[in-house]
Amino acid sequence: MSDPLLLGVDAGLTNLKAVVFDRGGTVVASAARETPAPEAPANRDEQDHDALWAAVAGVIRDALDAEAVERERLAGVGVAGHGHGLYALDADGEPVVGVKSTDSRATDLVTEWRDDGTLDAVSDSVGWTPFGGDPLSLLAWFDREAPDVAARIERVLFCKDVLAGRLTGAYATDTMEGSVFGVDPADTDGAFDALGIADYRDAVPEAVPSTECCGTVTPRAAEETGIPTGTPVAAGLHDVGACALGAGVVDPGQAAVILGTWGQSVVVTEGPDDGAGGIPRRYLDGWLRYRGTRAGAACLDWFVDEFGDPWRERATERGVSPYAVYDEVAADVPAGARGVLFHPYLNGTTDDPDARGGFYGLGLDSTRADMLRAVYEGVALAQVGGVEDLRDDVTGLRVTGGGARSALWPAVFADVFGGPVSVPTGSEMGARGVAICGGVAAGVYPDVRAAVDETVAVDRRVEPDEDAHERYRDLGEAFASARDALGPAWQTLKNVPLEPVGR
Repeated sequence: MSDPLLLGVDAGLTNLKAVVFDRGGTVVASAARETPAPEAPANRDEQDHDALWAAVAGVIRDALDAEAVERERLAGVGVAGHGHGLYALDADGEPVVGVKSTDSRATDLVTEWRDDGTLDAVSDSVGWTPFGGDPLSLLAWFDREAPDVAARIERVLFCKDVLAGRLTGAYATDTMEGSVFGVDPADTDGAFDALGIADYRDAVPEAVPSTECCGTVTPRAAEETGIPTGTPVAAGLHDVGACALGAGVVDPGQAAVILGTWGQSVVVTEGPDDGAGGIPRRYLDGWLRYRGTRAGAACLDWFVDEFGDPWRERATERGVSPYAVYDEVAADVPAGARGVLFHPYLNGTTDDPDARGGFYGLGLDSTRADMLRAVYEGVALAQVGGVEDLRDDVTGLRVTGGGARSALWPAVFADVFGGPVSVPTGSEMGARGVAICGGVAAGVYPDVRAAVDETVAVDRRVEPDEDAHERYRDLGEAFASARDALGPAWQTLKNVPLEPVGR
């Protein structure tokens, strides 16, 4: 096919995106919608399969309706989605449960496992520590707390697998998502046995390599989305891997920080035992490790929503983006935010869902601008620290996600990291990553390396300031010591009742 087009679909926790690329990785058309957010009780974050599919089908139609898109040129499709959570079907292929990774109903169960030693046994088997919003914890929770629901589960999927299944009529997962159940694909029984949920092991579907075709678009899906019938669909990737691929991070030693709603630190490794900490996952022909804070760029949005009215007014008067003003204000504050420190754990972390955010070092002379600068720095300290914890010999760092568009934030990351930081061209890394998967599956590219060479380039390279790096080295020690000491306080704060008391 001459001049093929590729479609990447990125189903995140907060937004759904459909992006059409040419074979060179340039965006031809794109569309976005908010991810459906059904009402749910406290500590629960659920998803309705049908509502999710309807929204995704709609956003795909929006993208393909663009005048620049010639649908007959569409050669392949890839789908990314948020990882973990639990999406399950019954024997008839009907939805049973849809639970996002931000759900925390199983955290008390994980605490029980930590106390009785079960968590250590499971961690040894799968290579990472269950945190409550993962499929193992959630399966165990439903098995114990909602056995009637659990009894209906015949197939365990991830978010993107539900969408790929709606497109093709075939349900599978990819090797990256499949490795959540164990680093050895030939032996994934250990965790199921340790948790007493062995009955669900056969519900895990076949794992297909991310760049292989898992099916083709059905006539029904074609009618609902506008994608031509028979278009190949790749098995796809967990969104962390999709963003890494879309940023061109594919070789061992390369690293990326994803500065999106969540903050993710990602390093590519040679094998599952290379590096330390975080979560090891199979990635293309190798492995990666990642560690997440559940609020990355969301920390900045929270702060400016609460305290940024004067800056937004200034932006309106000047006719510029408010984010340009936030960058300017923060850039006027010296590195170190005049002694103000910010922990960006507004929604916990993948290591500790009970972690909480906070400002430290505030004085009577601290200003709103100091706090804004501290937010930029706190996110960078957490995410660069995550990279360095995962692997101590990182050869290159790329900053991706919406926050990478900032004029200031990549420079802060470079100063904290102490080495050059690259910002790839484009902004839709997750969609580009799975579009690459779709292109390899469809034969547009011979392999991933050729695809990356053709589609990914660097927009900016930021060098560190050595004096600022030295200051951040000291600040990083204070950041870590405060974080490590606050665990008991976070537990107390977690249990503060929400109901009003007294006057």
